[in-house]
Amino acid sequence: MPRINWSRALLGGLLAAAVWGIMYAAVHPLIEVHNSLGRPVLPLTPFRGASLLLRVMVVITGFVQGITTVCLYAAIRPRFGAGPGTAAIAGSSVWFLTGWMHLLWALFSAVPVTVALVPIVVNLPLVVLAGLAGARLYKE
Repeated sequence: MPRINWSRALLGGLLAAAVWGIMYAAVHPLIEVHNSLGRPVLPLTPFRGASLLLRVMVVITGFVQGITTVCLYAAIRPRFGAGPGTAAIAGSSVWFLTGWMHLLWALFSAVPVTVALVPIVVNLPLVVLAGLAGARLYKE
């Protein structure tokens, strides 16, 4: 079984993170729902009035998501084969886990499920497309 090319996985993950960040920034104003204090109901992006630490953590989370997607792609590639289908599986898997965490966060924060689902569902194609972009850079 081939070894993971960690430098290419990291490079592809950084690209995936950048692609996701650009796409999410474009759709964010259309889908983000805010509470009565003006804060987003899901912690997908920094918000006005957030501490510097929270803003940094949200940005880092995007990079963790991108790197995780490409690392998962590299790990499952020997079993599923190289290509966009495998990248889509990796992206969907990471989306499921992050979406699940956001949904639980919303439920524990008393945010209605219907309100929380819109940003989570819209994020699926963004994570998959970002994973496809990052996987294109990955070579063993």
